[in-house]
Amino acid sequence: MATAMPLVKRDSSLMGLISWKKKLTFDGNGVFKRYALWRALGFVISVICVLRTYEGLGNGSFAAFGPEDDANTQRVHATILDQEKPNYVVFNGDIMTGENVFADNATGYQDMCYQPTVERGIPFSSTHGNHDNANNINHNEEIEYEMAHYSSLSHTRSDVGPKPYGNGNYWVPVYAKDKDYVPAMIMWFFDSRSFVSGSGNGPGPIPAAANYYWVDENTVPAYIAEQSLLMRVAWGAIPPSLVFVHIPFAHSGDLDALPTEGDHDDDPDPSVQGYLANYTGLDLPTFNEIVQLAQGKNKVMAITSGHDHGDSWCGRSYNSSGLALCFDGHSGYGGYDTPNSLVRNGRVFNVQLADIQQEYPTVETWNSYENKTINDYVVLGPDYLKQYN
Repeated sequence: MATAMPLVKRDSSLMGLISWKKKLTFDGNGVFKRYALWRALGFVISVICVLRTYEGLGNGSFAAFGPEDDANTQRVHATILDQEKPNYVVFNGDIMTGENVFADNATGYQDMCYQPTVERGIPFSSTHGNHDNANNINHNEEIEYEMAHYSSLSHTRSDVGPKPYGNGNYWVPVYAKDKDYVPAMIMWFFDSRSFVSGSGNGPGPIPAAANYYWVDENTVPAYIAEQSLLMRVAWGAIPPSLVFVHIPFAHSGDLDALPTEGDHDDDPDPSVQGYLANYTGLDLPTFNEIVQLAQGKNKVMAITSGHDHGDSWCGRSYNSSGLALCFDGHSGYGGYDTPNSLVRNGRVFNVQLADIQQEYPTVETWNSYENKTINDYVVLGPDYLKQYN
């Protein structure tokens, strides 16, 4: 006898369905291209990460290198947008070097960060990083500012999570056509919390409410489970998805040694992803719920992270339950450099409608560089690094 679905009102609590928002759709050729800064030709998504705009030295004095670095960051951003022409942009955390900004104008650095995307009229979303939680700025302030000032283009919001340091958890639907009821794809965005203390001259005290690392294990796993159940009830199935989060899940450390395209300058050791020098395993409840979203059929096509400026690879193996874990690279001129991240980049996802409608979805991805080159092209799917799965 079949088990009955729980009685849930159709669409009653699907939090990503915002009635007044213009639907995101694939183009007439079935493409959605996203750029995720840290970094998508179907629906093309560009992912841009580690922008790290800032202004002060931390002792109240002006940093002469700040404006120059910020101008270079905007140049990188504009160059990649013009080269890739994405349908969507993801700012994947560390929008500013929060420990170095002043309280009276911290949100002005969000304006600077978003400007090239906004000038081109491209819709976008943000996640937030450890440097976005500091003495003079926090995740909730950045989210509220973005929602208040960029609502015509921004899809960022706060569905669940502890305010003010970890509440940027939400999802955004993408449709094949504007008239469609069921999305073709979901983009999930998660808040990995963390906090950079002090004021640029060294560590300082961390507020008790901010002394947490990884995505909130108390609210987000239940949120994923609830929303995915409602998707099944309302739509009959969970659409394929891409996931964005600033601090990488611990399983990234299991994939670093694989022979993958891209930079491997940093060690994604889970014990040093926050400022606690020990691994607590608190990322696993969220990761395990994402594994359930994949349904054993690559329905989660990639989990994409920033944080590690010197990493720009994608890997998958049995250690990651077959999920592709990707890094965005280094998009901005703020923060540390590594030998292979001196030429800045964004990660691009080229989502083809025909590819994600397969039983086992696939997605193309590559890194797009400020010198107008592309590199590290791979197709993520069940055949990618198959020998390690």
